[in-house]
Amino acid sequence: MSYQAELERALKVLAAKGQSATVATLKAQLNTQVPLPLIIQAVKSAKTNTPLPQLPTVDVAVSDTERISQLERQVADLSQRLATLETQCETP
Repeated sequence: MSYQAELERALKVLAAKGQSATVATLKAQLNTQVPLPLIIQAVKSAKTNTPLPQLPTVDVAVSDTERISQLERQVADLSQRLATLETQCETP
């Protein structure tokens, strides 16, 4: 379930119970972890009676091996940048 669908579902549950949307009440209704900035944005939308803005989707289809290779590339790139900076600092 996307963050947007999960937040909309939780807001509907709160509305059905007659509770106002706060960060705590909304977070308590969530079945999955949702980043706090998105929860705050949903609470603001609920308080102003505006629809939730389109939230970013999460790429959860990345396998562990793909994530490891991405991280290895990042480490190699950062190591190269660090070596370049160290060389620049040593050279007068």
